[in-house]
Amino acid sequence: MGRKKKKEVESSKITKYIIRGCIVVAIIILNYWYWDKYLSANSKYVTNYQAKEDVLAQYRNPAVAGLFYMAQPEKLSKNVEKYIQQSGEFKFTYSHYPKMLIVPHAGYEYSAGAAGKAYATLLGAAAKIKKIILVGPSHFYGGQGAFLSDIDYFSTPLGDVKVNKQIVKQLAAENKQFNINNRAHIKEHSIEVQLPFIQKVLPQAEIIPIIYGNISPEDLSKGLQKYLMNEDTIMIVSADLSHYYQYNEAVKIDAKTAKKISKGKFLDDHESCGATGINAALILAENSNYRPQMLELINSGDSQGDKSKVVGYGAWSFYPDEVIEKQSKLEKETDNLQNFSNLYKDILMQIAQEGLVKAVKHHKHYSPSRSSFPEDLFDKGAVFVTLYKNGELRGCIGNILPTLSVAQGIANNAYAAALEDNRFSPVTEDELPEITYSISLLTNFEKINYTNEQDVLKQIKAGKDGIVIRDGNRQGVFLPVVWTQLRDKTEFFKQLKIKAGMNPNYWNNGINVYRFRAVEIKNED
Repeated sequence: MGRKKKKEVESSKITKYIIRGCIVVAIIILNYWYWDKYLSANSKYVTNYQAKEDVLAQYRNPAVAGLFYMAQPEKLSKNVEKYIQQSGEFKFTYSHYPKMLIVPHAGYEYSAGAAGKAYATLLGAAAKIKKIILVGPSHFYGGQGAFLSDIDYFSTPLGDVKVNKQIVKQLAAENKQFNINNRAHIKEHSIEVQLPFIQKVLPQAEIIPIIYGNISPEDLSKGLQKYLMNEDTIMIVSADLSHYYQYNEAVKIDAKTAKKISKGKFLDDHESCGATGINAALILAENSNYRPQMLELINSGDSQGDKSKVVGYGAWSFYPDEVIEKQSKLEKETDNLQNFSNLYKDILMQIAQEGLVKAVKHHKHYSPSRSSFPEDLFDKGAVFVTLYKNGELRGCIGNILPTLSVAQGIANNAYAAALEDNRFSPVTEDELPEITYSISLLTNFEKINYTNEQDVLKQIKAGKDGIVIRDGNRQGVFLPVVWTQLRDKTEFFKQLKIKAGMNPNYWNNGINVYRFRAVEIKNED
């Protein structure tokens, strides 16, 4: 066979291969189109199907479910709860909820530990917060200004979050820099990753979703100022910190960024993916006298271990100055305990129940295992367990100092309240169905300095203060709940002296008097 003919044969074979390859590719594309259009698997389960209230409503479907966070509703729900529950100390929670938060927007495995600490500050505020201005940077859509969405609902595997279309339309009408642009939101994750957390802590709140492109912090904050002033409205700013530095360098850079935020100084773009949003928040904070409190500062090296190129994540809450300054130490601790209770009350009651049943039925102590309960429950705390039968006191024992873990303290005190309170006979097994109980979580003590007994009575806050009196070896303690039976200060104090083994009319100025606060959890709640 000649060379020319051989080349023609080879060329013919190559052509056939190319044609066959094109046919195969075409079949794959057609099959993908068919399966994607007709048979593709969504992240939701049909067993969780709920009919839409408004069949004509428009929905922005999740873009990063299964990528940035879990797509399965049950797993996502537990995952988000875990991050909120693992938020650690509630250092900066007050009787007022925060007016602004800065929260990271990366995949949950990297940044949700920081996000959980921010969202934990909103626990218990669902009745007060009705609207959330949700602000995040655009990663996919360029352009000038801030992009609003007038879609009816933003969906996640946990359900749908309603958009406040009225405010969206007002913002667009009032400000040239704010435009309704639903396309800008289709692929964007910076807002979407916040939604499952919002659905957990503020399930009824409506959002005002804002993705920003090229806009100054001044213009962004100016448009939002009047809406943030509403008592039922907060702002959540979605922002990550430094990107792709080596671990030690990233730690230094992010620490400087955190220091800037604490002083209200503007960030440069390289310091945050979301610098404009943070800077807008700093302007709003200055205008309204809000003070930033850092909740967390970590990076992906902390959460995932690879420290060669890391991304930084931080979380901040902003409270009005007067709220922070006016709160006493006892009030702050009470708020912290309330947040702890909000997270763990069901588990705490479970421990009390286990301790009570094991004590009455088997006369044995119950020891909660670290493998069975969240780690936070093994932090030390002062707790009381109180038993009631038909509404009457049936036993009350506690530790006024935080010498044991909260979990073990509850278990021990449930045993003691049932079997060792000398004022009552031991609880019997027949009584168990009639027994209700409560747990009291105690703050630290504050000493009351006084001139005489009347001065003590004047300083005591009826209905709020628990009181400890101590004279030599004699001591008496009344929890704040005692005010429900003894409303008069004088009678309250006389009965406390009797409990301490003193004559009700006895007094000397050497008696030590302390106040504390308590958060009560009842099993009938």
